[in-house]
Amino acid sequence: MEATMKTAVTVLQELMVKLGKTPEYECTAQSGPKHQATFDYRCSCCDVTVVATARSKKEAKQEAARMMLLQLARLGHAVPPPYGLAAPAPAAPRCSPMETGEAACDPRSYVALLKELCEEYKLPAAEFELVGDTGPPHLRHFTMRARVGQLDRCATATAKKTARQIAAQQLYCYLRENLASLTADFVEEDALVRVVDKAKERYVDLDSDAPWRPDLSQKISEYHLGLTSQIEDNALAAAATVLREARDSSPERALAAAVQALGLRLEYGALEPLSVVQLTPTSPALAFAGDSRDEAARAALRYVRAALAFARAPPHSPPHSPAHSAAHSPAHSTAHTPALAFAPGPSTSTNFAGVDCF
Repeated sequence: MEATMKTAVTVLQELMVKLGKTPEYECTAQSGPKHQATFDYRCSCCDVTVVATARSKKEAKQEAARMMLLQLARLGHAVPPPYGLAAPAPAAPRCSPMETGEAACDPRSYVALLKELCEEYKLPAAEFELVGDTGPPHLRHFTMRARVGQLDRCATATAKKTARQIAAQQLYCYLRENLASLTADFVEEDALVRVVDKAKERYVDLDSDAPWRPDLSQKISEYHLGLTSQIEDNALAAAATVLREARDSSPERALAAAVQALGLRLEYGALEPLSVVQLTPTSPALAFAGDSRDEAARAALRYVRAALAFARAPPHSPPHSPAHSAAHSPAHSTAHTPALAFAPGPSTSTNFAGVDCF
């Protein structure tokens, strides 16, 4: 296992063995309640002492070792990355230098570039793994590992996303440098465009699946326009054509064809002793009732015909509104409501007290 894969305590121990010394650790303080305690750990070696704080003794010891390695690197000791001082990334096309724990000033996503490089040249898929999490709650340090086959790079930063990007950049630059002759035709801009295109293919248009919502701005005086004002003209024309062609069809069949042309749905139900058919989604909601399913469909069909005639009439000579036409039809015997329009058949004599329905 490479040194970069080892914990800070292990790396410090190996470094001190080479120098013939031993690091000293001591838990110097514990504070806070038992369920949220913090620990102070002190590490001393080579005439240097550091103190780290974390939520557990293990994390505090690791953080103290990491801080000690950083101090030793500043004193000139050869501390392996990512625990030592930051070194420039390997030279590669458009790869900028970076510091451990800091995000590169490059707006490109090296995670995406690394994945595209692996996919285009049939390399093993890039894998990312969190291998380190140290530091106090207010100053956490995360170490992420990027792996492609047997090759890997680690990076540490104060955010997982940043550490992931840095590790991906280091590994990507290494591959581009060592496979320069084989990947010369790899164009980063084109690769990023492919990434965007793939993301668009996976994107699900939420608008098409969004639940229908009623028009709360609709005025009561405009309820008779509710059906036609929310449907496009070409759908209205198609529905009118369908109804002309379906004059000899049964009410249910003609209604189903017209509603389909309007882009609506039919829902049949029962409200004893009546049969009910509802057109959805509409604003206001439209429901029609009759002694039988056929009578309910006939009442709904009369309303749809009246609504289409009203929508297609010239402005200077408008016919009666669909509500007015339905109200004066022989089959109508109930009142009008913004939420529900009942139009029973001629043999129905239903009285809905206090409700104003079609």
